[in-house]
Amino acid sequence: MSTTVTRRPVRCVGELPRLLLAVVARTALWTVLLLAVWAALPAALGWHLTTVVSDSMAPGIRTGDVVAAVPTDGDAVETGRVLLVDDPDHDDRLRLHRLARIEQDGGLRLRGDANPSADRTTVAPDAVLGVGVLRFPVVGLPGVWIRTGDWAALVSVCLGVGAAVLLSRLDRDLRAGRPCPTCGVPRWEPGAPPIGVDVTAAPRAALPALAAVVLIALVGSTTGATFSGTTASGASFGASLFPCFHGSTNGAVLAWDFSEKAGDVVVDRSGHGRDAVLRPSVVRVDGSCGANPFADFRSGSADTGVVHTRTAQAAPETFALELWFKTATQGRLLGFSQRSTGPSGAYDRNFYVGPDGRLAFGVWDGSVAKVTQSAARVDDGTWHHAVGQFTSGRLDLWLDGTRVAARTDAASAAAYSGYWRAGSGVVDPTWPNAPTSTVFTGSMDTVRVHDQLLTASTIREHHAAGR
Repeated sequence: MSTTVTRRPVRCVGELPRLLLAVVARTALWTVLLLAVWAALPAALGWHLTTVVSDSMAPGIRTGDVVAAVPTDGDAVETGRVLLVDDPDHDDRLRLHRLARIEQDGGLRLRGDANPSADRTTVAPDAVLGVGVLRFPVVGLPGVWIRTGDWAALVSVCLGVGAAVLLSRLDRDLRAGRPCPTCGVPRWEPGAPPIGVDVTAAPRAALPALAAVVLIALVGSTTGATFSGTTASGASFGASLFPCFHGSTNGAVLAWDFSEKAGDVVVDRSGHGRDAVLRPSVVRVDGSCGANPFADFRSGSADTGVVHTRTAQAAPETFALELWFKTATQGRLLGFSQRSTGPSGAYDRNFYVGPDGRLAFGVWDGSVAKVTQSAARVDDGTWHHAVGQFTSGRLDLWLDGTRVAARTDAASAAAYSGYWRAGSGVVDPTWPNAPTSTVFTGSMDTVRVHDQLLTASTIREHHAAGR
């Protein structure tokens, strides 16, 4: 009696992880190559490339970013544009700052957005090299490391590129159709042609990527702007690709500046992802960065005249709200609501202007609204800076850098999930000095939400810095 033994084929394992690692490594190498080539293209057009070597414009632009500037005549520049100039204080440096104003003698007074004051030394018009229009993030870091002698960081990047090259070759046997070393059989039918990929392509692709990084490093090591900058407006320079950047977000967990060039999305510059939706009755008032874009709330309803976060979150227990506003009417400015638009079953943490023109800020403490109010009217059509903050046992209202009201009997704020919402909305008549209209008409800018209380000195600094 014969015995038949069936031998199971050995299953090849480990193919998919190697393939995925190789694809990811090749993608990273080509990304570095294309980014470096893209950053170098403006130089071929005769534009000036400079590497930012300080954080005076952070968080908008960081050390290591490469900025491209279009050559221009210094006598034709306008306030609000960011200029690349010969540094008036250092013969061997460049400066990239925004033009704050033109002095009576024709000198150009520049200022970094993150700096508390304008530059001490003016710039002559003939020292202007160009107007900044494009920013390439982190591309110039190798050049900064060379300038500062940070060889450890540079070596780490080179080692990273080398590791990516090795990883990109992990699937070379698979792509060439060689037998699997585990099971000893071909990876596809005998006689079938290999996949049409050159197994040496990955390392060859890595060499120009590395060369591009080295090229940017060498460029960055010989030229650099001691300050970073931004620009806005001016379609002839394509500046729409280079939006406005304002001052620091000051540690906020939500920061709306309304400086996007188009669209219905308001970007949260704090980095916490609390982007907002701009509803139809809210218009972004554009202009140069010097004019400082803002949001204009026109005669809309609680559905159309609002700006609101896109996802719900838990209402904070300790917080500070901060904004700049101007209005000639009453209405709800900013607050937290259970719904993003329309009437809401729960809402508090409210900033509003009452029928008598006074500013109010308050929370819902269990069964009653605890509110602080200013003595002065704010419905005068001029810009005002307001801060309202709360923690258990403390409720403060600040107006234009001065604490104008406070109370210590507010124990808690309502607990629910909802949306930060600026603009039109209902304030219940049980709230002191509640608006009789649900429509807010006015302007708003530099909206901030902090997850902690602000100190008196910080609030005064923010007011002094302007919107």
